[in-house]
Amino acid sequence: MKILYVYNDYGGRRKIYGEIMKEFGHDVKYMEALHKRESDIIKLDKIRNINPDIIFVRTPYYVSHKGISDDTMDYIKSKKIPLVLYSTIIPQVPYTEQLNIWEKFDVLFIINKELCNFLQKNKLNAHYIPLAFHPSQYYKTISNKKYDISFMGSALKRCKDKRSKYLKELVLKGYRSYIAGRFFDNKIPGHNIEIFRGHDIQRTIYSKTKINLDLPFIDGCSFYKNKYHFKNRFFEIPATGNFLMSIRCPEFLDIFPEDTIGYYDDNKESLKENIKKYLRDDVIRNKMAKKAYNLVHEKHTFKHRFEKILKILQKSM
Repeated sequence: MKILYVYNDYGGRRKIYGEIMKEFGHDVKYMEALHKRESDIIKLDKIRNINPDIIFVRTPYYVSHKGISDDTMDYIKSKKIPLVLYSTIIPQVPYTEQLNIWEKFDVLFIINKELCNFLQKNKLNAHYIPLAFHPSQYYKTISNKKYDISFMGSALKRCKDKRSKYLKELVLKGYRSYIAGRFFDNKIPGHNIEIFRGHDIQRTIYSKTKINLDLPFIDGCSFYKNKYHFKNRFFEIPATGNFLMSIRCPEFLDIFPEDTIGYYDDNKESLKENIKKYLRDDVIRNKMAKKAYNLVHEKHTFKHRFEKILKILQKSM
């Protein structure tokens, strides 16, 4: 297939999707959009010149913010070029109020299972495809443990910031902590929050940490208050051979059983209790991390994801 792949990159993770599709024998043409919320990003002239079999986009913002203009959308539909999406929710608005966006796509590969189920119930051609990791970016990196806990990611801006509240609680408990990311703005007094950039530093910190935390809260409107979603770290931490702890929920347990990563319930007491439990047992942490490492490499690379995506697309053509 000739695929026009429109993307905005994030830490060098997303352009590689096109490289993987090429590895499977497809002719991939790239169109990088530096700002996903701008109008008229996907140019009609370029589509005409490429004449793709499908247009594969990475975010629904290209529809919601007119990155695909009305004229371009009319042309795509008139030529019966399938418009394909691989994405998760739009956090600013309940997904139940976004059918007018989702229905513009011919095939939807959805990272969030709850959203995917909703779209399927509304008769859209949606398929559940979680995130994954790139082995070229995240691979076995293990060193002496300097930190009890670490978290690398942004504080929440649109809702009550449980990330900061939970991390503040752990810092006050006196754990040796490494916290890095944007928007924390003195929310954790007495702790120096660093800004990090690059996979090298992430692998290094994961390797030096006994418990790498995932705080998978959705930074969105109140509709998403008690909902969770994948971030890349959910797969990248196990891929380095180090121990991950995340929220206990059915979607996550489908990926990693209880004997592969640590889980806590969504409250401070459960978080503290499980951190204490796993910190005192190096043997069980190492045993679980090895199981998670093997599992994520066997089933959860982006090559696994795109093998499934491309099979579905070829059946749809």
